[in-house]
Amino acid sequence: MIQGIQSLFAELGEAACFALCIVELGKPGCDEGEALRFILRGIASKYIKYDWGNRANPENCFVQDRDSFMGLVRNEKGWKSSIEGKEYSAKPGDLVVEHWLWVEKVKNGSVAHEHFRLNGWDPIANSPTVMNGKIDGYRVFRKVA
Repeated sequence: MIQGIQSLFAELGEAACFALCIVELGKPGCDEGEALRFILRGIASKYIKYDWGNRANPENCFVQDRDSFMGLVRNEKGWKSSIEGKEYSAKPGDLVVEHWLWVEKVKNGSVAHEHFRLNGWDPIANSPTVMNGKIDGYRVFRKVA
């Protein structure tokens, strides 16, 4: 097993919602072991940022090449994604990830919480960001080649 795997598991629970959405969108219903293998391959391929030496790195689990990661999950190249606003309406063939935002009022101001989910599937049960926030935009994947 990978040294520090428990740290990765903790970090996946905190920050991997977009990566997990891409896996579920690209291969609906895959089992959890396969999802973890995709994420590990995404990290090894540098599609997903992960600093094994610093669990506190705020960029951990950031999907830095979402098109290539979708290609890895779908086992096909030619994916192109875009960031769309909350007014966006899906077109035929679009694969859509919802981006949620909750601005929580705290004693000294506010804290912005972001979360990604699919319509009908959420990697976090009872997500406070979904319960208290609203859709702020979309990440849309299209097959172009």
